[in-house]
Amino acid sequence: MIQDFETLSIKLEAVLQTSLGTKHLINPYFRISKGTPEQTKKYFLLSSKIPRLAILAWNLFLIPIFILKFGAILFLSLILYKQNSIFEQKNKNTQVLFLSHGTKGNLLKPNEDAFFGLLPNYLADQKNLRCTVLYTNQDKFKYKKNSKLLNHKNLDFYHILLPKILPFKENFKYFLSTSYLALKALILGLKSYSNDPEASRISISSISSYFCRSTYSNYLLLNRVKQIKNNKNFSSLFLTFEGHSFEQVIVEELVSIPPKTDIFLYQHSPIVPFHFGVKSYLKNCNSTVTILTTGPFYTEYFKAISQTPTYVTLGTNKSSTLGINLRVLKEKKIVYAPEGTNLATNEFIKLIAEIVHKSIEFKHVLRLHPDLKLDNYLRLKLFRLRKLDNFVISKSNLNLDLVNAEYLVFRSSAVGIESLKYRSTPIFYADNRLNGLNVLYANDKICMSVENSNELVTILKLGHKIPPERITDVLVNNYFSEMNYKNLKMKTNSVK
Repeated sequence: MIQDFETLSIKLEAVLQTSLGTKHLINPYFRISKGTPEQTKKYFLLSSKIPRLAILAWNLFLIPIFILKFGAILFLSLILYKQNSIFEQKNKNTQVLFLSHGTKGNLLKPNEDAFFGLLPNYLADQKNLRCTVLYTNQDKFKYKKNSKLLNHKNLDFYHILLPKILPFKENFKYFLSTSYLALKALILGLKSYSNDPEASRISISSISSYFCRSTYSNYLLLNRVKQIKNNKNFSSLFLTFEGHSFEQVIVEELVSIPPKTDIFLYQHSPIVPFHFGVKSYLKNCNSTVTILTTGPFYTEYFKAISQTPTYVTLGTNKSSTLGINLRVLKEKKIVYAPEGTNLATNEFIKLIAEIVHKSIEFKHVLRLHPDLKLDNYLRLKLFRLRKLDNFVISKSNLNLDLVNAEYLVFRSSAVGIESLKYRSTPIFYADNRLNGLNVLYANDKICMSVENSNELVTILKLGHKIPPERITDVLVNNYFSEMNYKNLKMKTNSVK
């Protein structure tokens, strides 16, 4: 049984490379992009004492349910056929495709993309290229409503929301191909039952996930990108680089289809040691891709893993938004910035509920992630916390929150790096087993770590300390350097 998730990530990769093949990455079960509790909880069967035969029996029992789900998908594809018709009309002239994410916060941004910044604007305006931004669909419903939000975006290039359902006939291809892959996983699980129990457990436990929504979404995304690839003038694809399985699936598929496509992977957010998917991709990368980074630190970090890709330090728009009103006097104020999940937010709320009574001289400010959908349990807990005089939920932007804050308590967030520019002391809060989520892991003299409220109180008693501005400026620029579009070399020519 596998207990450590980094070991599990390595084992998953070994099963792919030696037995199943990377085409099985269409099923995201085989790629842990980031070792957070939310992403790793689906692997509970791998560390449980449930017999493999019982897991196999359960998967076989689910077959009728998979068939019913497939029938529901066929029905929905008939009702929602217009989504694919609209998609086909809007992508016909695409030269450069940006694959972004349709989070609510991103859909509401009028002038830039939350992940690629102003890069699509630059290529459309300065290079005169026909750009399209394709947003993965984050909502089960609201397709029409979210599509209307795109009408407020920059009109110099197209914005398309990815359909939720495949065209009717493509669903049969999906079901046949994933059934074939699931059968291969089953055969491997049985063949390795005695000689490699870990590989056997992984393969058997993965069977039901071939028919889950996440696998269907990966298949749908791949086929829509291939559809755009067939456009006459299409030449370049930009993906975010976070270690997700679909990134490698799309890259490998497009590389195998002539004519050649220039592929760029943009590391738009901080990479931490627990980004297992990034490591797995780079170690096995044999494609001529270009990886764009936000700063020299990540360029060197990636090079140490693999020399195969071309690396370019592009920079980030985050650098231009840092360091405003830095001469404002600091207050007795702590800002808390959890990840955008209910689990992480709940842990931070628990911490605040304890610390507010131990440090009444401080104002405690909670910054909720803009794309977080609070469950009712957390709403109730926040309702109780709001009654306290020294607690508030932030409604301000990052600049106003950090500019006069002495401390920032964070998890795995770019805010940890940005706090240095604001002269706030960053404090990483997590269980010791999750230290690999710290974005400032390489700078433990600047960023302190705590596991509970008592440790946090001890740090508060030491007083607000931060290195000289010249040191933090160099450090921040190493992570988030100024955006330099001249570093981006493209062979694509305008056809406008």
